[in-house]
Amino acid sequence: MPRVKLCVKQDKGKVALSEFDYPDPGPGQALVRTTLTTICGSDIHIVDDIDEVMPGTPMGHEAVGVVEAVGEGVERFKPGDRVVACCLTSCGQCERCREGNMQLCSTYGSPMNLLFGAQGEAFLVNSADHSMAKLPDGLDERGALFAADILSTGLGAVERGGVKPGDAVAIFAQGPVGLCATMAARMAGAEPIIAVESVPERVEMAKRLGAHEVVSPESAVEEIMKLTGARGVDVAIEALGKQETFENCCRVTRLGGTVSSVGVYGGLEALRLPLDPGFIQRQIVTTLCPAGRERLEYLLGLIESGKLDPRPLLTHDRRLDEIVETYDVFRRHADGMIKVAITP
Repeated sequence: MPRVKLCVKQDKGKVALSEFDYPDPGPGQALVRTTLTTICGSDIHIVDDIDEVMPGTPMGHEAVGVVEAVGEGVERFKPGDRVVACCLTSCGQCERCREGNMQLCSTYGSPMNLLFGAQGEAFLVNSADHSMAKLPDGLDERGALFAADILSTGLGAVERGGVKPGDAVAIFAQGPVGLCATMAARMAGAEPIIAVESVPERVEMAKRLGAHEVVSPESAVEEIMKLTGARGVDVAIEALGKQETFENCCRVTRLGGTVSSVGVYGGLEALRLPLDPGFIQRQIVTTLCPAGRERLEYLLGLIESGKLDPRPLLTHDRRLDEIVETYDVFRRHADGMIKVAITP
């Protein structure tokens, strides 16, 4: 394969477009030519907050593409297959993978199990048989793109929260992950679904995707308690990654209810836990993007069937050559951008 363009972390708070020579895929690996990629909120944390990720690191962990070549031992894929890669790599053999927690794979181990390099013209996938899935013939790339990370994360927040039909659910922040959680809560039969957001475009998108009410972050606790008759919600989902929103989730959750946290708490060393009277009667669960080939196939099936349709989140289209400027727009939530489809 000729030299390929890739977005890299240039320095703290900065990305750049660079060129790389990709090696042939090694044992278990697949080389995928990117056809569509995007920017995730986690990418912003990696660039802005996580010093352990060094300058020069290829960026991006959400992409769909076409298999160019496979290494020795890859049995499920061949050149020409349309695929989506999971954002987290799993071996399929360790104890965590065997119990179904592919995202916690001990062979690859966090953070090295994060897929890097998807924001470019091509990327390598480790443990391809366990970390990729073929796209159904009837599914377009724009829908499949969401299976890589944020749809699994948003749905995972609802699953881990144990949301049941008729449950009252509050979802703090309607960024891409929060909006996916809103969709998933609707699919689970939650009612009411109360979204917390102030950005006008995201308020409208939340309503479009299933929120019954949208309240302002500044008055969220008071409004949610009012809407639930002072009872509180059965499940509160934290999808922003801030101390304040975590505490507010705790305050609006009823006794015996659940706080389900999927926010990335960039820049925070620890979270403070409110110790209001009776708080010990609430449970807190956290979720790392559920991963693995079977999870991808499940998500692709939900999208293909129309049970979940994340495509409306793609508010903008850009070329790879525009990615430096696009990072800035995405970071600032400017121009109404929620999620961007980037083509090489």
